[in-house]
Amino acid sequence: MKIGLALGAGAARGWTHIGIIQALEKLGVKIDVVAGCSIGAYVGAAYASGKLEGLKEWACSLSDWQVLALMGVGLRRGGIASGQKVFDKLASEFCESSYEDMIKPFATVATDLYTGREVVFNSGPIGDTIQASCAIPALFAPVAHGDRWLVDGAVVNPVPVNLCRQLGADFVIAVNLNADFRPLRLEKLRQDHEENQRKTEDFFTKSQNVLRQWFSPDSKQDDKSIEDKEEPNADAAKNVKTEEGIAADVIDKVEEEFTEVPVKVNKRNPPGIMSVMSSSLEILQARVTRSRLAGDPPDILIEPQLTDVGIMEFHRAEELCAKGEETIARLAEQIRYQLLT
Repeated sequence: MKIGLALGAGAARGWTHIGIIQALEKLGVKIDVVAGCSIGAYVGAAYASGKLEGLKEWACSLSDWQVLALMGVGLRRGGIASGQKVFDKLASEFCESSYEDMIKPFATVATDLYTGREVVFNSGPIGDTIQASCAIPALFAPVAHGDRWLVDGAVVNPVPVNLCRQLGADFVIAVNLNADFRPLRLEKLRQDHEENQRKTEDFFTKSQNVLRQWFSPDSKQDDKSIEDKEEPNADAAKNVKTEEGIAADVIDKVEEEFTEVPVKVNKRNPPGIMSVMSSSLEILQARVTRSRLAGDPPDILIEPQLTDVGIMEFHRAEELCAKGEETIARLAEQIRYQLLT
């Protein structure tokens, strides 16, 4: 029997996949084929390449400020962050250069921005296919691939069970990271949900305010005056900051000038743009996931409890890996029973 593993979308929650995979292997489950969407594609590519442990070590080393720098938040068309450094890291250290070079068959999915169709990748060069699958609308810019503009595969197929079937799996284990946001459960989990949105809004408020301060005329004039005093004879070209320099300055300014945002949110004010975007995506993914899983149900569905994890909290990798292991520990007997029968 060939076992497939479908790793679902979920942004920062996706580090949970690492703990789930490692716990399944400890349980004696042999995964034969892998399919992933969005962050599931990112983790799945590393796993299919035999480099999951390296990805785990790197992810667990990230601080919240390092995440901010890696995201490349700035002013650009199509999205407010590039994330290019994150995908360059995957390509250089944690992923093979082509699907054929991977030690396990692997597939990922993206969405054609104009036709709305899912675009499946399972052969040829990896290139920007993982980045396309992870291109969360409005957060990351769409990826140009051939004659298409591609965005996050979660728009049409958040948990790609069908891709595992296409790769020849007889038995599919699926991981849904967004089960906590089903409409029927939102009322019960409202406090966790609001705290989650506060964290997301806080992350982007810091980024936007720092960028606004950086590019404001007064800020530029102050910086120029300081530079003129320190280096009166320096060439003007030397004052142009590189991307790395800007990222470092952004981090320094955030650390110096921002204090903790109050836990209580003023409910008289409407939610910010990032809260609206992330909440809408979560609702969309929950509905699409339910529809897709109803039409093509997996043999085992794993749904970790992740209500308190914001979409940009990539610095919580160690905690999320542990949550993944705990989830499998709770389901161990059920998994053994279903695999044996």
